Amino acid sequence: MQQLILKTDIDATKMEALLFFLKSWNIDAELKTTPMLKEKKQDFSLAVGMWEDYDIDANELRKQAWNRNR
Repeated sequence: MQQLILKTDIDATKMEALLFFLKSWNIDAELKTTPMLKEKKQDFSLAVGMWEDYDIDANELRKQAWNRNR
């Protein structure tokens, strides 16, 4: 079995036309819909992996960096 996954929502008339086209070529097609999962947005940081084993956060790093220049 092969699956074709459409990642964007398609309106009903276009979906009907697509199914009709596939069936006209003797391709047994079936429509199954699943809810789109929303991806959880996360803050991006370049130092995430670098400091994971240390008990320090980004604010503490900034404080230490600014204090060095004084």
